[in-house]
Amino acid sequence: MHTDYSWHAIAVGNRILGLYNFIVLTAPPNWRLVIMPMASDVFRHREVDGVKWVRDGEVMHFIKDGAEAYTLKIKARPGRKEGRGVPITVNGHPGHYAVEERGGRLNLTVQFYCDHTDRTLKITIEGLRDLSALQYITHSRCH
Repeated sequence: MHTDYSWHAIAVGNRILGLYNFIVLTAPPNWRLVIMPMASDVFRHREVDGVKWVRDGEVMHFIKDGAEAYTLKIKARPGRKEGRGVPITVNGHPGHYAVEERGGRLNLTVQFYCDHTDRTLKITIEGLRDLSALQYITHSRCH
């Protein structure tokens, strides 16, 4: 990974119930997150060291990368779900990634199981030009 990167806390919440985290995404330094209000659902969570992590839910936002824009989708599901693709490790957890080409662009899906929160995370970024983001995502925090 390059020494320059950005952190993006992908979370939802409100003043009454507090904050629920999906993941702290590590990304290229020029990426900017465009929050889509009301584009999330949280059904269950687990608290680890005082932090609430979404165990069952999903969220969608956009990523701005200069003139480029990508769609970011994250799904959390309770328990271990089987993944397919090329082996990868995210924050010390084994998982898989897969790439689908669509219209000259790449859709990257990374899936892994976090045993600390007992959930499977599926991160999809649609519309990429290359897979350079993959080297950053592996350092993301899931607990």
